[in-house]
Amino acid sequence: MDKIDLSAPGAVTIRPLTVADRDACVVVENACFTNPDHRATPEKFSYRLTACPELCLGVFVHTADSEALVGSLSSSPATPTSSGVMVGHVIATRCTSDVLTDASMGVPKDWRVSAADPASVSSSMPASPLGHQAEGGTVAVHSLGIVPSVQGRGLGTRLMTAYLERMAALSKSGPKIDRVALICQDYLVDYYKKLGFTSNGPSEAQFGGGGWFDMYYKI
Repeated sequence: MDKIDLSAPGAVTIRPLTVADRDACVVVENACFTNPDHRATPEKFSYRLTACPELCLGVFVHTADSEALVGSLSSSPATPTSSGVMVGHVIATRCTSDVLTDASMGVPKDWRVSAADPASVSSSMPASPLGHQAEGGTVAVHSLGIVPSVQGRGLGTRLMTAYLERMAALSKSGPKIDRVALICQDYLVDYYKKLGFTSNGPSEAQFGGGGWFDMYYKI
């Protein structure tokens, strides 16, 4: 995809995501992670983009040649939007722990019912320990990736820089955000350190078989 000029004015758009972007997120996820166990499921995307879309950001390529990206991403159809073709995303929720846990990566039972009719949820019922915790001071990044066809061209750094700036702004205008946390494989630890993250050592999270490292960025 070198023929696509990512430096052209308007070629790259970074914007907040909504649940309407769910299918494009699934296509990006499948392209980014060759190990199916490391992918977020379509259900998780639906939940996270419904529960806390303000914590989710996408990067889109929109040039005369960007439609060529569609065929390179997946056998599933990907339809360019007015923003272009999604080539990367950051998907997150809030959690109350300092690092990602298996519970923070979960999805509450019957979340669709409560999302459709919040009044139906009894105030006397304990909140689910799974998934998004609105009062949490940690933003837990669950999905982060740039599709292989445009990797190595600075889009990942561009997206994460914009994301960290957005989280700092949200912290000033709403519930405080203390840190952004994620888990990564060992070969990516140095990459995230260059973006300002600190390693907290091996993670206890067992998502996808474990073997992760905890990383965090103080806001």
